[in-house]
Amino acid sequence: MKLTTLQAILSERPQALYADQSVLKALTMMSELSISSIIIIDNDNRPIGIFTEHDALRVVADAINVENQLRNVMIPEPFCVQETLYLHDAYALMEEKGYHHLIVVDESGTFKGVVSEGDFLRHIGFEQLGKVKIVSEAMSGSPLIVALEMSISEVAGMMHERRCDYAIVLSGAMPVGLVTERDITHWCAQKDLCDTTINQLLHRDFQIIQKNILLQEAASLMEEHGVHQLIVVDETGNLVGLLNRHDILHAVHGAYFEFLIRVIDQKNETISKMGERKKELRNEKISIEKNALKLRKLFEALPDGIALIDAQTMRAVEFNRGVYEHLGYSAEEFATLSISDYEVMESVEDTRHRISTIQQNGHDNFETVHRSKSGQLLNIWVNVVAMELDTHPYLIAVYRDITERKRYEERLDKLTNYDPLTGLANRAFLLTHLQNSIIQAKRYKSKIALLMFDLDRFKDINDSYGHSAGDELLRMVSERFRSRLREEDLISRLGGDEFAIILEHFIHPEDAGRFAEEMIGALASEYKLSSGALIHISSSIGIVLFPDHGEEASILLQHADSALYKAKAEGRGTYRYYTDELTDSARIRIESETRLRRAVLNQEFEVYYQPQVHISTGRIVGAEALVRWNCPERGVVLPAEFIPIAEETGLINEIGEWVLNQTCHQGKIWLDNGHRLTLAVNLSAHQVRQQNIPQMVEKALKKSGYPADRLELELTESALMQHEEETVEMLHTLRAHGIRLAIDDFGTGYSSLSYLKRFPIDVLKIDKSFVEDIPFETDDMAIVTAIIAMAQALGFQVLAEGTEREEQIAFLKAKGCTMYQGYFKSPPLPAEAFELLL
Repeated sequence: MKLTTLQAILSERPQALYADQSVLKALTMMSELSISSIIIIDNDNRPIGIFTEHDALRVVADAINVENQLRNVMIPEPFCVQETLYLHDAYALMEEKGYHHLIVVDESGTFKGVVSEGDFLRHIGFEQLGKVKIVSEAMSGSPLIVALEMSISEVAGMMHERRCDYAIVLSGAMPVGLVTERDITHWCAQKDLCDTTINQLLHRDFQIIQKNILLQEAASLMEEHGVHQLIVVDETGNLVGLLNRHDILHAVHGAYFEFLIRVIDQKNETISKMGERKKELRNEKISIEKNALKLRKLFEALPDGIALIDAQTMRAVEFNRGVYEHLGYSAEEFATLSISDYEVMESVEDTRHRISTIQQNGHDNFETVHRSKSGQLLNIWVNVVAMELDTHPYLIAVYRDITERKRYEERLDKLTNYDPLTGLANRAFLLTHLQNSIIQAKRYKSKIALLMFDLDRFKDINDSYGHSAGDELLRMVSERFRSRLREEDLISRLGGDEFAIILEHFIHPEDAGRFAEEMIGALASEYKLSSGALIHISSSIGIVLFPDHGEEASILLQHADSALYKAKAEGRGTYRYYTDELTDSARIRIESETRLRRAVLNQEFEVYYQPQVHISTGRIVGAEALVRWNCPERGVVLPAEFIPIAEETGLINEIGEWVLNQTCHQGKIWLDNGHRLTLAVNLSAHQVRQQNIPQMVEKALKKSGYPADRLELELTESALMQHEEETVEMLHTLRAHGIRLAIDDFGTGYSSLSYLKRFPIDVLKIDKSFVEDIPFETDDMAIVTAIIAMAQALGFQVLAEGTEREEQIAFLKAKGCTMYQGYFKSPPLPAEAFELLL
């Protein structure tokens, strides 16, 4: 039986009458609505009585006038129940009271409806009805039996007296029908009962069942035919009783109680087992608590710190003493800290990223640094595992303070890899570092230089001043090395008075020689010992390069020693490369750089001019400004020798700006003399990258008074393609001021021609490598023809460089070339000589 309240099964429109209404009204309503009772209420809708079908029997039996008021025949002060009462409890109460109806009211006593046995049967159902119970166990044993000839009044009196809901009508020994309270009530509401016999309202469509059939089968038959009673006979057909709804409901209720008893027995058994299990669990709990206490003591006794960390807040929610004591915090203080409060190596974002990685991989171990409460830095090894508790992410972390171990390792490393006197790397560390550097250099195709130093005549200092002074000098030399080296360079003391340096990230072989010269000068400066003695000492240096002189660390060290021996043999206080060729090349380049710097200071440069000739008229229309170096030692030096050095050292900016100013100044002189020439000045890629070209040009034009439309700037394709966006902007700025722009050595640089659409170019200068073999080389002729055709299509002028023969001029003229420049007309000349050509 479900936990259903009476409220759930009540009719939405309960039927009730007032006490001053007639009995006939009640009989008529009961007959029309086929209900078994009428509730009598007062003006406040509160029940004050009940009139049932059984009371209708009394009206018939006693011949009471149906026009009487209900107050005279009703049962007063009826038994009422609350609508919140559960269905089962309500039925038990009705069974206990012996009622067939229950009046239902709300908590204020207002009438809400009536429930009858039929309502209970419909809502209780048959699911609790035992499948083995038969009809004879539940039927009424002594039914009221009446004869067919008896009057309705007589039958009603007998039914009222015996409190029967029905009577079986016999004809002889055989049942021929049934008469119920409802039949008599219905007849009474409509007809006169004076001489009416029972035969006139007899139910002849009654159902007969055997007493031995299952009660559940009988209940189903009753429901199927819509009847409230079944006549029960034995095997011979003799009447043995009657089965009605009350009997079935009583049986169902009894079966339900039997079911409850079985359930209670089962529950008692379960409770007993639960008690035993509870005892077991209590013992297990005690055992677990003891083990937990042991683990907690072990947890606290462990020297390593252990913490359960919330992965979202990054705070420890469980931890032992080892976690917070080594940091100098109390447990209460540590509980408020997140990882970032004591983590040194990582930012908050780095820590969150690491936690995310640990959650993905499940675990991690690493070294880090923690800051204690006092500010001390501690080296910590961490082993961490990710986990979830109730779907919330946590980390279990084990912390081990390895500060002392790291200090020991550092001391051991220092003893193993560093010289105890100077603190510099020793030979073993140098070889390891050099081999690792070689691996990296092979990967990135870079160079390495190994420089081996020897202090000249150091033995004399030891012999003269003692070994303590010698040691002091070695320490002072070491400091001078340190002060000159970059962070990425390595200095090592190989032993005695020998040192070695590994240089990386340099470009030219002579860079090592340049550094060697600097160190020779630095080491040669005076040393003042603690004794007051003043010491001067020189050094010799051997230089080897990777990969030129070897690809193994030991080989390079061996060759460096050979180069050092050569330097000492050739007079000391100098350096030597492993090969004489490299030594000479480096020395020449370094000397050239020195002279070039001096040339800038002494203004040893001069601008030469090579004429640019209009190919159709043969008239000189312009000139290219070309710088020459009038070196006092070497004479006139061509740009091919010194421009690369100037670009590497940064002197090109100063030289280039000087050439521009000189050219504009000379152009203004010629312009004032009536020579309207366009003068072309070359811009280096270094200048484009490092200088503000528009500002420099504007300054030169303003200073000289030379018109912008007479100045032409030449750039190579490689210069144009560096920092392309900035270069485009710069060229458009120059073009807006009227300055002409030319691409020099066209055809030797980038293969893509798309840039020609982007740059505001006026002139394409065909490189002389395409011109010199014309008209003998067909490929060059085809290339030059194509360049001229393309330039004409794009609206550019074309100038051919390197013209030396008349047949070249003829070919270029035939193809539509605009201008030429070369020795055919004139080599580059000083300004005075060039002016004679005009």
